[in-house]
Amino acid sequence: MNAEQPQGILNSGNNLGRCFQSNNAASVLLGSKESAQMAITRISLPSGLPEPTAPVRPERGLSICVHLLQQSEPKGWGTWIDGKFLPIHYWERGGVAIYDLEANPIGVRPTGFDSVHFNLPRRTLNAFTDDNELHRIGDLPCTQGIRDDVLLQLTKFALPWLGAERRVCNLMFDYFVWMFCSHIAASYGQVGPTKPIYLGGLAPWQKRYLMELIDSNLDGKLRLSYLAEECGLSVSHFCRSFKRSFGVPVHRYLIARKLERAKFLLKSSSAPLSEIALESGFSDQAAFSRTFRAVVGTSPMRWLNEHMHRLTVDLQSAMPIAQEGIHGRFPSPIASPSALDDGNEGATQASR
Repeated sequence: MNAEQPQGILNSGNNLGRCFQSNNAASVLLGSKESAQMAITRISLPSGLPEPTAPVRPERGLSICVHLLQQSEPKGWGTWIDGKFLPIHYWERGGVAIYDLEANPIGVRPTGFDSVHFNLPRRTLNAFTDDNELHRIGDLPCTQGIRDDVLLQLTKFALPWLGAERRVCNLMFDYFVWMFCSHIAASYGQVGPTKPIYLGGLAPWQKRYLMELIDSNLDGKLRLSYLAEECGLSVSHFCRSFKRSFGVPVHRYLIARKLERAKFLLKSSSAPLSEIALESGFSDQAAFSRTFRAVVGTSPMRWLNEHMHRLTVDLQSAMPIAQEGIHGRFPSPIASPSALDDGNEGATQASR
């Protein structure tokens, strides 16, 4: 077994696509090129493959594929693993398979399919199990084609990232990888449950520090590992404590703070939406508008118009009060009626 190396992922994007005779495979890399946490690649071949896939490049990692279409009768389908052919009799929509990239997997797919391949390095999975004090995972037994609703939903969630030029914040990627590894370990890794959930939250100084740190880095470049290290906690312990203290995970708190910043700028600035989006930590105006609508329920400009309308109504309702004076509408708790007698000049002056 080769020693782990902090290298990039070999089988992803067009590198993986060429194994399927495809030169245009949409993909996304989670993490840096030098030390990626995961890669996601979509392979869509409506007519299938006339011959088996080309061999992948051996690497310390797993290929976890999720099919987006139902294959009721996958005639002739199968996979060669270490020279042994494993036939496939059916493949449900949302069906999955897990292949060790050191076992030379070669697919036979003579009819059309649409699949998403998650390249999960062993170092990423090991980091997850080590952080949660679990035994490292060896083999991952998985019958090819069996439906996994959780992985299907995670795949749907990640589809908009594939081939997109816009950048998703690192915290979102961290949480996605954390959820993905958690499901793989619990469902296929044959590991025991994690430690009991820590019931305590963050210390007051940790909360104050994190609020200041996140507000000053709304661009999303912070990593979970960095935040956890700043608090002197493991990543898993930090995530549990943060959610207990703030009521939401870190990435949702970050989004909420971005939107609060954006609302303030909308009300107090005449800058265009594109500038407000960047100032609030969003990658572009489209991402800002999409997130604003999803969370607030309306577009930024419509929200601003509604806010200004409510403010105008409130000001108009307050004008009669200002014109009559506070004592004209409500009895004074201090002055008596005799104190306002015209003959009492001092009291009259005081009432003004």
